[in-house]
Amino acid sequence: MATKGAPHPAIHAVLQDSDSVPYSDRDRGPIGLEHATSVSLARALAVGGLSRLDPNLTTVNIWDPAAGLGFAGFLVVEALLSSGVEARYRGQDINEAAVSASLRRFEAIPDAEIACANTLTHDAFEGFSADLVIVDAPWGTGWRDLAAAVKARQTNGEFGFGLPQQADSTWLFISLALEKLRPAEQGGGRVAALVNPGALSSGGATSTVRQRIVEAGLLESVTRLPDGLAPNTGIPLYLLTFSNRAQDVGNGKAMIADLQTMFTTERRRRSVPVEAFQELESGLRTKKAGPRNRTISTRQFTRRDARLSRATRDDHQLSWRVTTYRDTAIDGLFLDARYGPDAGVSLAEEPRETLDLDPSRVFRDDVSELLRAMTARGWPSRRLSSLLAREPAPATSSNQGERQLFVPTSRDGRVAADLSETSTGGRVLAVQLDDDSIYPPFLVAWLNSEQGVASRLRAIDNGSSGHHLKALRSDTPSLMRWADELLVPVPDLSVQLALASADERLSSFQAELGTRRASVWSSPESAEEVVSKIAGAFDDSLTSWLDQLPYPIASALWTAESAHSVGEQQRAYLHAWEAIVTFHATVLLSASRSDPGGSSETEAAIRQTLHEQHLGIERASFGTWVIIVEKTSKNLRSALENGDADDVARVRRAFADLGRAGIERLISKDVVKKFNELNGKRNRWSGHTGYTSAEELRTQVESLVSDLRELRGLLGDVWDQLLLVRPGSAKRRRDGLVQTAEVAVGTRTPFAAREFTVGEHMLDDELYLVRDGSQSPLRLGNFVQLRVAPSSAQFTTYFYNRTEGTSVRMVSYQYGPESELQDDVERLREDFGELVLG
Repeated sequence: MATKGAPHPAIHAVLQDSDSVPYSDRDRGPIGLEHATSVSLARALAVGGLSRLDPNLTTVNIWDPAAGLGFAGFLVVEALLSSGVEARYRGQDINEAAVSASLRRFEAIPDAEIACANTLTHDAFEGFSADLVIVDAPWGTGWRDLAAAVKARQTNGEFGFGLPQQADSTWLFISLALEKLRPAEQGGGRVAALVNPGALSSGGATSTVRQRIVEAGLLESVTRLPDGLAPNTGIPLYLLTFSNRAQDVGNGKAMIADLQTMFTTERRRRSVPVEAFQELESGLRTKKAGPRNRTISTRQFTRRDARLSRATRDDHQLSWRVTTYRDTAIDGLFLDARYGPDAGVSLAEEPRETLDLDPSRVFRDDVSELLRAMTARGWPSRRLSSLLAREPAPATSSNQGERQLFVPTSRDGRVAADLSETSTGGRVLAVQLDDDSIYPPFLVAWLNSEQGVASRLRAIDNGSSGHHLKALRSDTPSLMRWADELLVPVPDLSVQLALASADERLSSFQAELGTRRASVWSSPESAEEVVSKIAGAFDDSLTSWLDQLPYPIASALWTAESAHSVGEQQRAYLHAWEAIVTFHATVLLSASRSDPGGSSETEAAIRQTLHEQHLGIERASFGTWVIIVEKTSKNLRSALENGDADDVARVRRAFADLGRAGIERLISKDVVKKFNELNGKRNRWSGHTGYTSAEELRTQVESLVSDLRELRGLLGDVWDQLLLVRPGSAKRRRDGLVQTAEVAVGTRTPFAAREFTVGEHMLDDELYLVRDGSQSPLRLGNFVQLRVAPSSAQFTTYFYNRTEGTSVRMVSYQYGPESELQDDVERLREDFGELVLG
């Protein structure tokens, strides 16, 4: 049986463009889109069903218990027929108009029957054994009104895995699908089903049905799909596959896959690219781990819930619920690790176990990065719930008191000891501390740091409820859950006191800087004296920054810093800014292209703006790159700010899993504003400006250096987190793909090599931005290149400048404005994308 060879021949047909459409305008009104299946969802069902279908079968029986408009079934049947396999299709649906539309769709299919019947109460094709069943049943639809008929069928031997809760019929459809399969001894069969999140995670009787099916060894895989693929709803959907063939299902194992970020958006509609389906098919067929799939023990689906309690120092009893995933026990060891050995947290009830098939619980590990940073400093971590004197509550003016903090639940606010200093128009929570192990000013300062903000946002996300539109509610259980998800460091009190004092002093210095700046205007004659007193603290800041910057930027800045004359220095700093904005634009454009549909619209807007301003990518100026930064950053900001979890996940994947705070620094409006300011200065200070005195040039250099300091403040340590690399050899280990790469950071060559664990292989002779553990390293476009250098260095960076016929001109800012080379335009054809007119 050739399951480990090439894909089933029908897969190719499934993923080809087809003239068939999921639904027409004629179907919208009388039938409704709830009976329609989009192209992406139909392909998901087809790939799930066909991936391990025996390619030696010459006839395939297909059952479709919720046929709707028939598109998903038709796609499978058409693909099988085109590959020379006879297909016998049987479908049924409760909606008469949908059945009529399906019959019209299948008119030319020789062996297809579709009946109008309620699948839960009546099998219109008794005696028909299926090789393949596709289930696209109504999501979240109850069966209370059908209870008598369903129970009667169970008495007659159907629904052998039991009955789920009456609020959702999903597992009734799946149970019937499994019972409809050809018996294993006769070759067996497969089921592919689309389900909503509640069907994977709900407890009670539904959980029991799930568990029986899994324990029977029938579950093959669970795949998280992007939101918004259905024509009529934006809820998240998952693809489940089942099989009663021993060779398809592992002994107590199942494959999980995460395609949440694998989508493109065009005309506000999402679709899954063909490459993602090919990756999924390969994982299902070969059972080999890939960038977004792995095989796990089905025990990893075990979720535990328990109620915890803690008595405060004044004997107030706090209580909250905790949930663990991946078969993590809730016991004494867990409580000590999560809350500290002396926190006084105890179990108020025995944990309850539920089989939760949501694979995101296994893939997502959003706390490890925070914990890693704290562990690296030797700081113990605690949950805020173990430090509270009272339950958090919405803040009011009467909340002021000792050991009181005010924590905004929005990104823009600041944590403060005084409600008036939170600087937010949104909701603020009052938090009263109980534990002397934490110094309130330290906690305030840390929660306002970049890591603290990341911890706050994580707590808001994990404490919120709702599958699609998540929100943090104001009831006490929800706020205690939020507090339990808020991770904070608790170093020694001496460390806390020192850091809080340092933070307070730096704040006072900031205030003093403002005072000194104002004094310059009240006493202009003291300006030079004021600046000289303060400048010493900042003189070495840019030199130390060079060691953190990507080599293309660092080398250009080093050329400027080491220039001999003030005139050379002014020109070199302007060129360094050219390098900075070109590199930045290349990064954002490369990240934007992770969503081809959305990027196409963005690039069309860029092209139009360039045309209107008499600019173009063909002759790329500073202004060209600024427009690219402006348009791409606006699109990426919109994706982050709209609150859609899939968009946020996709943007993070596009930036090699960089944290949200780092991405926001790269795409901030302030960075765009700074680049625009520099474009204006460059236009004024270069070109035909006439004679410029040495004093004027010195003033310009100081201004350009001051701008660099501001840029450093805007970007923070983002280039410490996201490293530029040249990939080398790779090897697969038990923990994933490990690839060696030269780290092109700082001014020194040759570059040091290190290993990175990555999800996707990085190609030789390309430049990537990567973090250790990145699922998808960010490949940079060829607008920035590292080439073998002149004899004075190992590498030279070249930046795209213009197109000249069949060649492109690449320039270097390391050795002066004359350093350049010619390259074949075809090498950059793909990078131009839709930026080129005509």
